[in-house]
Amino acid sequence: MTKKDKKEDNPNNGGVSEQDSVNDINSEEDLEETSDDQIEKSPEDHIKDLEDQLLRAKAEVQNVRRIAAQEVTRARLYGIESLAKEFLAVGDNIERAIASCEEGEEITNIREGLELTMKAYENSLKSSGIEPIECNGQSFDPEKHEALSMIEDDSLEPNSIIEVIQKGYSILDRTLRPSKVIVSKQPEKK
Repeated sequence: MTKKDKKEDNPNNGGVSEQDSVNDINSEEDLEETSDDQIEKSPEDHIKDLEDQLLRAKAEVQNVRRIAAQEVTRARLYGIESLAKEFLAVGDNIERAIASCEEGEEITNIREGLELTMKAYENSLKSSGIEPIECNGQSFDPEKHEALSMIEDDSLEPNSIIEVIQKGYSILDRTLRPSKVIVSKQPEKK
């Protein structure tokens, strides 16, 4: 039964019920709103809007994926940083043991064993992306070096590294531990 049939069947309102009148008014308002939207946007414009929204959504998904991949890479590479710092202390102790060995037949065997251990240690660091910071013949760089003291020296340029006290290391161009160095300075004029 349609609305028109209901209106005609209802003898109290001359064929039109009160509820039907309200529904008709609401339906007319819905039609007016729909037609206003259709007047404002043609189907081509609507398609262009949807295509634009799709492209933006795809770009956002790509950005999220790229950022997530970068975060995973950073976490993997720099997540071992605290562990690597602990290993550096082990390497320092091995270097000190090698330096303290004096010449002698028994000591020579110990020294060779320590040197082989140190070589394996350095190879392990290198394969993990941890590289020693080069200091020889370079000038002081506060991002890579930590100055323990300064010595006046006329023969060297100011801020030249004179001696390395403790090697520094970097992981993918990021300083893991700065080199502890002694730096030259210009003599004070009297």
